Amino acid sequence: MADIKSLLKEAKKLIVENKYEEAQECCKSILRNDKQNYMALVLLGKSLQDSNQAPLAYQKAVSTKPDQPLAWQGLANYYERNNDKMKLFSIYNEILNLQIEEDKALEVLTKLGQLGSTLKNSESIKIIANYLSKDYAEKLLFAAENQLIHILKADVPCKEDDIPVTLAVLDKIYRKDPNDALEILYMKVIIQKSDCMSAIKEVISLNFFSSNVVLRESLCKYLCQMYIRNKSFCGFDIDQYVDKITEGIQNSNYPGLLRSMINFEKGLYLDAYKQCIPLINYNQADIVEATFIINCTVMLKKWCTTQKLVSIFLTKVKDENFAVFLKKKLFLALANQKKWKNAISTANDISLEFLDTAEIATLAECYIECNESPDQIINLLQSTNYFAQLKAQLYIKQAKYNEAITLLEENLNHYLHLFYLGKSYWELKQYDKSLINLLKSAKLNSEHGETFLYLGHIYNYRTDYLKAKKCYEKAYSLINTDSETIKHLSEVYIKLNMKEENFELLITAETNIKPCESWLNFRLGLHYLNIREWENAIVSFRNVIKNDKNDIIAFECLADAYFSRGSYTSALRAYNKVITLDPNRTVHCLTRIGYIYTLLTQYEDAIATFENVLVINPHSLLCLKGISETWIKVAKKKAAAKMYGNARDCAQNAIEYVIKAILKQNNFLCLWKLLAETLMFITKLPNKYAYAYLKNSFSDTNADSIKFGRTDILLKVIACYSHISKQKQQLASYDLASAYLAYYHATQNLADCRISFNLTSICIKENPTVWRSWNLLGKICLFIKKYDIAQHCFIKALSVTRKWSVAKIWCNLGTLYLKLKLHKLANYCFWRGQSTLPSHAQSWIGQGLIAEAIREQEAMDLFRHAARLGYHPESALGYADWVCRTLKKNKYKENPESKYEIDGLYAIPYAIDLVEWFSSFEPNNPCASTILGILQERNGLLRAAHSSYKKAHEYAEEDNKNITLQNLGRILLRLGEYDEAIKSYKAITEASLDSTCGLALALFKKASYEECYSVYDTALNWLSNEDSEKADLLVAMAGIMYKFKGLDDAKTIVFHSIQISQKKPTAYSLFAICSLGLLHSDQSLTKLALHELQKYEKESEFGFDIGFLKSYLLVCENNMEQAIKLISDSLHDHPSNSLLWYFMSEYCLRASKTRAKAASNCAQKALCSAQDSEQHCNPGKIIATASIAEHIAGDHVKALLLAKEGLHIYPEQCEIWAALLLSLITHKMWITQKDWILNAASHVRRHLDITRPLSRWISILEKKIGGK
Repeated sequence: MADIKSLLKEAKKLIVENKYEEAQECCKSILRNDKQNYMALVLLGKSLQDSNQAPLAYQKAVSTKPDQPLAWQGLANYYERNNDKMKLFSIYNEILNLQIEEDKALEVLTKLGQLGSTLKNSESIKIIANYLSKDYAEKLLFAAENQLIHILKADVPCKEDDIPVTLAVLDKIYRKDPNDALEILYMKVIIQKSDCMSAIKEVISLNFFSSNVVLRESLCKYLCQMYIRNKSFCGFDIDQYVDKITEGIQNSNYPGLLRSMINFEKGLYLDAYKQCIPLINYNQADIVEATFIINCTVMLKKWCTTQKLVSIFLTKVKDENFAVFLKKKLFLALANQKKWKNAISTANDISLEFLDTAEIATLAECYIECNESPDQIINLLQSTNYFAQLKAQLYIKQAKYNEAITLLEENLNHYLHLFYLGKSYWELKQYDKSLINLLKSAKLNSEHGETFLYLGHIYNYRTDYLKAKKCYEKAYSLINTDSETIKHLSEVYIKLNMKEENFELLITAETNIKPCESWLNFRLGLHYLNIREWENAIVSFRNVIKNDKNDIIAFECLADAYFSRGSYTSALRAYNKVITLDPNRTVHCLTRIGYIYTLLTQYEDAIATFENVLVINPHSLLCLKGISETWIKVAKKKAAAKMYGNARDCAQNAIEYVIKAILKQNNFLCLWKLLAETLMFITKLPNKYAYAYLKNSFSDTNADSIKFGRTDILLKVIACYSHISKQKQQLASYDLASAYLAYYHATQNLADCRISFNLTSICIKENPTVWRSWNLLGKICLFIKKYDIAQHCFIKALSVTRKWSVAKIWCNLGTLYLKLKLHKLANYCFWRGQSTLPSHAQSWIGQGLIAEAIREQEAMDLFRHAARLGYHPESALGYADWVCRTLKKNKYKENPESKYEIDGLYAIPYAIDLVEWFSSFEPNNPCASTILGILQERNGLLRAAHSSYKKAHEYAEEDNKNITLQNLGRILLRLGEYDEAIKSYKAITEASLDSTCGLALALFKKASYEECYSVYDTALNWLSNEDSEKADLLVAMAGIMYKFKGLDDAKTIVFHSIQISQKKPTAYSLFAICSLGLLHSDQSLTKLALHELQKYEKESEFGFDIGFLKSYLLVCENNMEQAIKLISDSLHDHPSNSLLWYFMSEYCLRASKTRAKAASNCAQKALCSAQDSEQHCNPGKIIATASIAEHIAGDHVKALLLAKEGLHIYPEQCEIWAALLLSLITHKMWITQKDWILNAASHVRRHLDITRPLSRWISILEKKIGGK
């Protein structure tokens, strides 16, 4: 015994020291002597550690002393280490039944609870429940209760036999501490009963059911899971309890999901699907939610949606079984979408053992459709009903229709057999037999889509489109993702002209069929083209082209869509692409390209393109119409640029092309309208260009073209519009009425105006809401002087019109009131027209006419603004008239506003342009010619002014002939044609002071002094009334007298002029006295005159004359410095006088101390002042003076530059040539320009009017240079 104890101690020590083999020897030594030694067996098991012999040692120890815990604990430790967890339940149960320490019992309970939760084993519930049924310490019972709750919360299933015990324990716990968590556990245990319906009712009948929301939510979740698991509610009347179950549940998807499942159970798949869509969490693969929504899409046959959903959930799934389920659904979705290869690829990821018979048959069908061998799979189904169907399908796929028929006729009791039989007959074109079998198939199964598809084919073949539509619609409702079904249904809709239904079908198909097929995009594009939704059409056609970059029709339609949207550059590229792909479509594409160039205002390219088309197809109507429209647009552009001759030629080209089109096809009214509009355009050109070359009969191709004038063209226009009205079966038309009105303007025949009135009245009766008709009738009434009716028509037009056209009507109404001299009403109407459309020139013209009538100065501004907006004869003549009125006031430059209006705005040249445009339309208007002549004369265009005055005299009325003759005489006088001027003045029948003085001046210029004196004397005695006029006439007579009588007689007459105006002698009388004194060196007389001229010294009109005379007196005395001082004083008073600056420069050059630089500056200042001066300056001479002054000052470069600049501007001025030659001969490089200098000198001497001193200088220069 002592040896056993010592050996046991030694074994324990060795185990502690991890010397397990030696410990085993000790234990075996003990067991040799005592085979039933408990401790030796326990220590042996411990020393064996994880060996397979260890549990045998523990079990033998247990069998020796089963009430001792050490062996049980050792056995438990062994299984805990070796993961053989299931055996632990019985061991823990035995340990708990032993008398063990409290801490040890607590440890075992904890391990049991954890083990049960981990392994989801119901044995743990049974053990703990039995433990709780015994009487143990309170602490142990509490721990056991906690472990039981922990296990139940881990959703560990409870066996049917253990449910009562478990419920009793839970009831005991609940009585001690009632809480929501225990109530939920209570529910979880109850619903594990085998009788589901009773269990659910028991849960609902619990006292705390109505008050525990979480409990009801858990029941909702359980019911959803049960429905997904069992595909039904297991006979439970869910409708009776659903409200009670879901009452008060918030922030949970399960109540909604449960109701969705109820709809699904009732067969309301669409409602169920719509209801569950917002409830599904797509970011995680919840089995219940994912399974249910996929089932909904399957029942609705939304295979595309099924595919999409399964693809999403497959990326989130973690459960392998659920992953297999999803793959099977994906396989079915792909197969039903006829994506056979994708379906096979998906099926390859699924083991055949997971596929049921129907799914294997579907896989075989996929292999058949992919032309792959399905024999291996079909053989698996040899004992099933699918075998014959698949064989028949294989025969049909292999075009063995007779074999398929033979096979199928053996059994005609299945709808698929009948369907394949009907399909075989369809392929054999035995349509009657096919129809019979398909109808039988449809009767047996009305949910097979392909049956109705082929029924639709048969009815479509028989052109029974209504029945075909019904069959295709049925097929579509069953298989809404089948491309073939949708395509044929769309074709039938198109044949039945059901555009809206077809569009809805295509839009839905675009969503369901992914990727969208080309034909679908193409038909959508055509629909969008028809309803003018260009953006959508472009997107659709571009999608077609993405799939096939050589689709010619798609490119052409895309080009048409771009064209219609206004994306012309893109359309050009598309049309050119079409031409590249198919040259046979060149005509259509080039025609479209021509239209695009026209719209882009690239008219030359457009015409060239159209001409290329006509080379290929000379009778292309679209091309002929397009080139005609292009030519007329070019004509309008030319007319806007006032190039009327070019405009007429372009319009003639348009006429020729449109006539060709009419000869080819005369029933298109648009061609007649285009011809009429083109002819009407020509009639609006100036008289000179208002003609066209036409044939009397369009059909006579051999006849020569005849020149038609405006009135004849208008008759052709009327004929065209009459033809259009006749073809439209109209009594009248607006265009026809307008043409008759235009014809009235051309002929002034009131009968034509009456016809226009009647036609317009008919138009109004037919459609009283068209503003144009009312407006036209109002204009006609103006011409026939029915002003009250005109007012009514214009007001009626305003009441029915749209905003953009209001301005025209307001203007017409204002014109009516202006004609009636109701200026306030007219002004209001024109103001309203301006407010509506500020760019409408006629409104501004109307206000200008009102301002003119009431003598307001704003008239000129209004006419100018109207002319800027666009040409109109009234604004053109009105503005030019007001420019002449302003010019008539010689002192307009003293007013800054008037000066800016004339000079700053270039009124004279602009008015000349306006009147010339006016004259091109009304060449026989004498008033316009007179105004034009005045403006041209003012602008220095004397020859042009002479032509205008002659034209005015030619067309002027007798009452106005004298005015035109006076203008002619004046311009001839300025041109130096004195004989003609004298003739003009003498032709005046009623003399005036101006005409008589003009005649006298002409005679003076001709050196007919005596006759001139006689004419002045006549003017003095008979035509002058004012003393100042008589004094001036006497001064003129004194000048003549001085010419042929001498000083004394001239003095007498001059003094007589002073006596006439004794109070204040006129400046001209004093100038005459001063001049005589200077000429005859009579300083006293000169100084007396200059003293009297001081009265006029500050007046700008006489500033130069007085300054010059005062300074010239000192020049005669050789007192140049004082002369410079005096003229400088005059410049202080009149700084803008160019002549004073010029003579200042001359004096500076002549001074004893030459002030050359100052002379140059003064000359350049004179040149600047001359631009705004009305004084008769010689700019060329001034520039020559500045150049010579710079040369004298030593700045030869600037001298040369000034001389060159002057020569370019005034090449006929001899002084400029002299200054240039002077600059050149002093230049160091003059020797290289020797020949040029000699040629220039020769040109000056031979061709220019030069003075004798200058001629001598030129000769000296030539000798000097020629000698060298």
